[in-house]
Amino acid sequence: MEIILIRHGKPTGAIYPRVNASGFANWVRKYDQSGIVTGSFPESDILSTFKGHYIVSSSLKRAIESTQICFKKMPSETSNIFRELEIPRYKLPFTLKASNWLYLNRILWTLGVKCSSESYQSAKKRAAAASEQLIKLANKHNKVVLVSHGYINFFIRRHLSKNGWHLKEQSRNYWGVTRLET
Repeated sequence: MEIILIRHGKPTGAIYPRVNASGFANWVRKYDQSGIVTGSFPESDILSTFKGHYIVSSSLKRAIESTQICFKKMPSETSNIFRELEIPRYKLPFTLKASNWLYLNRILWTLGVKCSSESYQSAKKRAAAASEQLIKLANKHNKVVLVSHGYINFFIRRHLSKNGWHLKEQSRNYWGVTRLET
């Protein structure tokens, strides 16, 4: 059996202006609604490489658009369980580039600092449930592709590895392919 995790292409929201805390909250909302940059394509021919695989994706626009670009069709299934781990937002009194807000907020989040987004522990549980869903799909279809997001793919990969899946290939870049087999 094989599970392929593909990170979406470069999103239109991947622009990182200097913003304050409320500006970062607006940036997150726009990023979560963004599609894929025109001209963003995978380096390899994903369509022919994974022809015959059962295709699922996150329900977020950038994952669905990436699926259409890679496979020239909609995914067989989309699910919120595969959406990116929520980006936490803390009200702190300074201005930073959005990318720095992202790193700082993720650090605070992983340390357990409470905020209004999905908790770190809940996010890890959702990623574990997502990996179990992929295992069920692999048991049914033998070969599965998930088009999703960087951070959740990381946690799904870790969960699969802990459960006997062997890492054969890994990339965290946009359009990156991570391949696991059992």
